[in-house]
Amino acid sequence: MILLRYVAASFILFAASAQAQLALRPYAQIEPKAIDEPSGLVKSRQFANVYWTHNDSVDSARIFAITRDGAAVQTAQANPNAPSYPGIPIAAAVNIDWEDISTDDQGNLIIAACGNNDNNRRDLSLYIVPEPDPTQTEKARASRRIAFHYPDQKKFPSKGLKDFDCEALFFANEKHYLVSKNRSSPETKLYRLDSQSTAQSNPLTLLSTFNLRGQATAADASPDGQKLAVLTYSGCWVFEKPSDSDNYFAGQAFYKTFYAKQCESICWDDEETLIISNEQKDLYQVTLSELVPNP
Repeated sequence: MILLRYVAASFILFAASAQAQLALRPYAQIEPKAIDEPSGLVKSRQFANVYWTHNDSVDSARIFAITRDGAAVQTAQANPNAPSYPGIPIAAAVNIDWEDISTDDQGNLIIAACGNNDNNRRDLSLYIVPEPDPTQTEKARASRRIAFHYPDQKKFPSKGLKDFDCEALFFANEKHYLVSKNRSSPETKLYRLDSQSTAQSNPLTLLSTFNLRGQATAADASPDGQKLAVLTYSGCWVFEKPSDSDNYFAGQAFYKTFYAKQCESICWDDEETLIISNEQKDLYQVTLSELVPNP
């Protein structure tokens, strides 16, 4: 009995030590109180030291501009009497399970309104929003709403096959891509949006599948489109784009396992650094040198 207790105690200490070694340490925290469940993060291509984030559901349609250290981006002229940073409202949009945000090469932000835990939504969409001045609080406006659907989903809800949720969006190669959050299958799906009709729902194109060893919660492509970062609850992946296609899952893959609570957002900070945030508003950074090749 004593030996069993010793073995059990040793195992618990080993597990705790292993988790401590894998745990990331936050370098900062998102400060604005109005941000209570950050679910997406992207670095601006137009404004220096500006990162855009948003809340998940149970919030109005708005986005927030923060610095790399998590402080609100605003000037005294923007709203000198405001008790706290309220964010920037988005007209012509509704926040129904906003899960990720990206930016394109045309000066737009793209918001993924595609959370689909029960696999029963028929209103999945992307909002295209011209990037507003982050120092102001005037209302921005979605210029387009692009509805889409999964061509491989035949039932709503798809009982027993919950593989049509999505919390990961990225822009590259002049296209929008989505990475599924599967609950029934270990194989995560990579989709591409090839048509952008605003008059009808657009079918996604299924490119590939890959076992991420976890559920995808965010994604971002490097500005040149050559690398794709995908976040899960237990680590992050980086895929190098193959020279002959945009099937990132077929490229060389690198991986890092870590623990950082409920990770929901990832973005490229520079060519060698990723920034990650969780729903607890912590900010972390991971460098590519910390990742190892996937065997």
